[in-house]
This record gives sequence, structure tokens and C-alpha cells, in this order.
Amino acid sequence: MKRGTMALAAFALLAGSAFAQNVGADAKPAPSKTMDTPAVATAPAPPDTEKPASTMKVSGGYIHQFDTSISPNGSYTSDRVYGGFSSAYTLADNLSLSVGIGYEYDYYNFSGTSAFAMTAWNNVNSLGIVPRFDIRLDPHWSVGAAPVLQFSGEANADAGKTITGGGLANFRYAFDETHILGLGMLVKGQLDNSVLVVPVPLVDWEITKGLRISNLRGPEANPFVGIELVQELGPQINAALGGAWEYRMFRLDNSGPNPNGVGQEQQVSLYGRFEWRPAPQFRIDFVVGAALFNQLKLRTSSNNLVASEDGGTALMLGVFASFRF
Repeated sequence: MKRGTMALAAFALLAGSAFAQNVGADAKPAPSKTMDTPAVATAPAPPDTEKPASTMKVSGGYIHQFDTSISPNGSYTSDRVYGGFSSAYTLADNLSLSVGIGYEYDYYNFSGTSAFAMTAWNNVNSLGIVPRFDIRLDPHWSVGAAPVLQFSGEANADAGKTITGGGLANFRYAFDETHILGLGMLVKGQLDNSVLVVPVPLVDWEITKGLRISNLRGPEANPFVGIELVQELGPQINAALGGAWEYRMFRLDNSGPNPNGVGQEQQVSLYGRFEWRPAPQFRIDFVVGAALFNQLKLRTSSNNLVASEDGGTALMLGVFASFRF
């Protein structure tokens, strides 16, 4: 099986709500005294006097990916910086609006004699905007929908050629406040003129007291949150093991070796996470893991494939933080 196919198969199992978080949507639950309260209410909403009409959250993070080999003769490292801002507004007892803005900066350092070391990319900026409406139909059923707008490219890429857009819709069913399942669908244009159509499962399910499987509880600024097994260690501490599919496509500089070309990177990340909440509104996450099934692709501005190389396994270390107002 080719590595690209393996990565796509892993995505079906791991990705969950990854894309919505990648472009800034605040899909994660609000914190409670122990673990987070699920994002879908399971009982009638309290009176407006008991909950704020709006909330805001800022988040950030950093991941260093160590040397990753590229077959046959090359390697690269990457440094990734993440930032996000989200705000949620209660418009009515059963209607809410959230607006998310997510930013990612990726610095790549290629070496060796591969095609990527000669003609690829270094500095990539990505910005995503998602305004999302959520409607609670009854104490159990909720639905949501969001347009998606994304800009992704190198610093000197033509801005108009970095834009892609699409939409995301989902429904969720809460059996009770600790058992939630849902399914969504993402439809999004790509820089290579293809269309990405992906099912997006949602799960937040308590297996036993303090242990749950979820794809809604990863670090706030991490854009590629996949499925996790989360263990509560104390009122302020959680630990998790997880995996996620990471996918990036971006426009290249208009004056580089491959002007207005398209770069692509995908990989599967397996990681461990330690979460600490020193205050109810403040959260810090430490992440250690490995990137597997790395694949890089390079296309011209007319979408002709220039190079496609598989990469080896690489160690990753990262830290994330968020603050909720």
C-alpha cells in the first residue's frame, strides 16, 4: 500500500474534527471542575443570568519536528508556531455563534540533494477564518454549520492565489453529558483545483470514570487534533495518548525557483500529551510524539507534479497554552 493511501486511511480513523480546528473553529468543550464539560448541552439551558452572553479565548503553541529523512538523498526539519482567537456568543437559548481565527507559521530547513532541497519552500503562513452557527434542537440533538475561508502560502506568494474556501456541517447527539457522538462533512476547494470531501466524525465518550475517548479535547491552538484516549489524573491534570493526520497545501513564492507553484505535506502524528490547568481559565499542554508516513509533493503553477518523496519517522516536541476570558 502506498504511503499516501496509508495516510488517508489513518485520517479516516484519527482525524475527527481536525480541519475545523485547523482553520480556527473553537470546537472544544469549556472546562469544568474536573474534566471538560461536553460541547453539546444535555439538559435545558440555564437562564441567561447564569451564563455569560459571550466568551473569548486566545491560544498559542509551538512544535519542533526533528530531522526527517527524505528518500533518496535529503532531509528536513520544521518549526511550527500556532496562534488562535475565538469568541462565542449566545444569541438565544438554543442558538449560538462562534467566530474562530487560526494562524500557523511553518519554517522548513531542507538539506541534501533532493528536489525539495533545490526548489522547495522555507517560510509558510496559513490563516483560517470560520464563523460557525450551532443550534440545539432539543436536550439531545444539536446541529452546526460553518463557511470556511483559508489563506496559505509563502511570504511572497500572490495573495489572491493562496485563497481556498468551503463549508463544514455536522450533527451531534448527547446520550448524556459524558457520552456524545456525531458526524460532519467537510467540502473544501484545494490549491491544485481539486475538491476535498471528507467525513468528520465527532466523539466524546466516557469509558469509565475519569477515562474517555475523544477528539474534542486536544490543545486549543493545535490545528490537527485527532482521536485521543484521555485519563484524568486529578482536578487540574490530565494525560492523553493520541494520533492525528496532518495535511498542508500552500502556494509558493511568485519569484522563487517554482513561481506560484504548490507545495504539499502530509503525515500521521502519534503523541503523548500532559495537560495542566493552574487556573480554571488557563491551560498548558506539553506534547511529545513522532511523525510517521511523511510525504512531500511539489507542483508547478499549472498543477504538473514536479516531485513526490516519502519521508522517515521524526521526533516531535511541543508546548501549547490557552486563556479563556
